[in-house]
Amino acid sequence: MSKIHSFDFEYDHDYILIGIHTTLNDYRLAYFLNKELKLFLKRFKNDLDFSLKKCGFPFYLYEDEASFISWSLISNKYISVDSVQSDNNLFNEETKTQFLIPEKKKVDYFIKICGYIKNEKLENILSKIKETEKIITSYTIDPNTLKSRDNLIF
Repeated sequence: MSKIHSFDFEYDHDYILIGIHTTLNDYRLAYFLNKELKLFLKRFKNDLDFSLKKCGFPFYLYEDEASFISWSLISNKYISVDSVQSDNNLFNEETKTQFLIPEKKKVDYFIKICGYIKNEKLENILSKIKETEKIITSYTIDPNTLKSRDNLIF
């Protein structure tokens, strides 16, 4: 008689997640964050790709080797424009918006910080982000409260 062993694995969401509301494009936001926070966020060669959803989200990364902290900037929205054959649609185009984290539809971008940061420094980071040009607001989000938190595993 053989025994079957199974292992349940759950990813530990041990990182800081910041939600940002802004009208800026991703490259402009990355520029301002680099300037204000003294980061070097660079666009990753490939977008964060979800083949099942048929979409990709712009993704920026900076790994600070001196402090062992990894910074990621990712868009929460993917807007696709599809051609439609219809007499009712004036422009023959249909736009669809897909979200990385659907339960946070109002958040435009996320910053994911992996590594240890003291609370005082985190408060300083949040205040600098809020002071940045054309950023409406920013705040921390507990990733364990998100249903689709596994989309942030990258």
